Amino acid sequence: MEVGMKMGLLIIAIIITLSVVLDYFIFDYDDKHWGWLKGCSKPVRRSIITCYLIMSFVIYFGLSLKYIKPFL
Repeated sequence: MEVGMKMGLLIIAIIITLSVVLDYFIFDYDDKHWGWLKGCSKPVRRSIITCYLIMSFVIYFGLSLKYIKPFL
């Protein structure tokens, strides 16, 4: 894999992670997106957010596979 491709994947991973973290901690001030997690314990919240991040990565890479495939 080329260095540019690795940097691109790293940048996308940072953008996805940062958007989820910002949405959870800053943009959801009125509990419309993540309010249903308020009654859950911290380990449950962490696991749900981790699963959400993993699903976001899988969806992104699945949709962009035809563009990434020549580099693999």
